[in-house]
Amino acid sequence: TSDAGRVSGTYVSDGHEVLTYKKGNRGVRYVFKKESGDAAAPGYIQFSDHHIAPKKVSHYHLYWGDDRAEVLKELTNWPTYYPASMSGEDILHDMLAH
Repeated sequence: TSDAGRVSGTYVSDGHEVLTYKKGNRGVRYVFKKESGDAAAPGYIQFSDHHIAPKKVSHYHLYWGDDRAEVLKELTNWPTYYPASMSGEDILHDMLAH
């Protein structure tokens, strides 16, 4: 949602990028580009679950913006999403192990 209310878009895969972080660990960002939709909807949405190979995960991160390269540079904030079925205690333990 935005200040103007809800916005929507249709997104298609725009590949993925493997990132190497300062600590030396790596992660992947799957990139989706807006194909159609509201002008206010972000041009790109990026999905990260920390893993390069398929694996069951406890949480994931979403990033969005209108500049693909700039969104990939976001390494400070980690908008984190958990399954609704997880309890607060489960989330706490996952974050402490993170």
